[in-house]
Amino acid sequence: MNKLIVLQTLLILGRNPTISIAEIWARFPSAKICAREKEFAVFENISTPDLKKIGGVVKTGKVFSQCFQPSLKEKDLQVIYAFLEKEFSQKSGKQIFAFSVYPFDLRILKTLLIGSKKFLKKKKISSRFANKNFSNLTNAQSEFEVLKKGGVEILVAKGKQGWFFAKLEQNQPFESYKKRDYEKAFRDARVGMLPPKLAQIMVNLGVGDAATSCLGNPRVYDPFCGAGGVLVEAALMGYEALGSDIDPRMVDFSQKNLAALNLQGEVFSHDAKQKISQKYDVVVSEGYLGPPRRTIPDPQVCVKIFKELQQLYESFFAWVECRRVVICFPVYLEGGKPKHFASEEILPALAKLGWKMKNTEKLIYSRENQTVGREIVILSR
Repeated sequence: MNKLIVLQTLLILGRNPTISIAEIWARFPSAKICAREKEFAVFENISTPDLKKIGGVVKTGKVFSQCFQPSLKEKDLQVIYAFLEKEFSQKSGKQIFAFSVYPFDLRILKTLLIGSKKFLKKKKISSRFANKNFSNLTNAQSEFEVLKKGGVEILVAKGKQGWFFAKLEQNQPFESYKKRDYEKAFRDARVGMLPPKLAQIMVNLGVGDAATSCLGNPRVYDPFCGAGGVLVEAALMGYEALGSDIDPRMVDFSQKNLAALNLQGEVFSHDAKQKISQKYDVVVSEGYLGPPRRTIPDPQVCVKIFKELQQLYESFFAWVECRRVVICFPVYLEGGKPKHFASEEILPALAKLGWKMKNTEKLIYSRENQTVGREIVILSR
């Protein structure tokens, strides 16, 4: 077990880790990545992310120790146990602790839980662990059974570089996301519903670290605002929200969803093919994903749909003027895997207008059993 020289932050990633990493890079472009696995990443010299404003990170903690070997030895376990002892040494009463292991390993989890309890007992510290049925803690369990009761949760992550051990600092605010998703004032499943976490990620991809740059307080424009998912997330993060939609009903929904959360934003009816007079700094939008589909269209229909989308976006990108555009293009999935990409038809046309894709990895967001997924594309010129 080696003592850390620099400050490291362990991030437990969401269900789309590639998108999560892209969001972190956007918000913290100077951060150095130390480890990247499917479920987590470790960054060096990164300020603690506020998980109220980061959609792609589930948990975060400060790394207090690291082990550069494939398996844990007794001396490594003793360092972890001693860390808990130090955390509890000035407290009275029964102390609560927990471990969450990534990737999940029942044997390791049991060893840590039982070993910690025995060690603390020898040190005359009364304790109990919060891991029910020897499983990792959900965010709700972590928040209400550990953090709010003054306990300590240790995140244990195993990667190619070895083991990382971090004290949990934050959980993603699951209740507020749920409320903004399933309990929003006005929603319409027929026109698609952008998940709040994804909308927040896209805002971060668009704004990046501009909030601390010469841009001051950026103005985020959504030209296909729908029910206002992007506008709500932008406003909650303290940015100015500007939105438009060709459907007056969607404009009304956006205005009411902003008002329901006491948020400010300018929303108006407009055809995205035409230039607007309002000023804005970045464009962030789910965009138009084409007609709703329950099944994969045949190749000829795909070509027709994608060609219509290409013409729409060609008209829009011909007039838009800003530092960055973050937008979703549809991708049709087969067996849960992306197969037919609208971007293959759209991007060449946008390249002729001077727009270049900035993301080097494909950013695909989809849910189980979906036919139409979203490909997030970051563009600039």
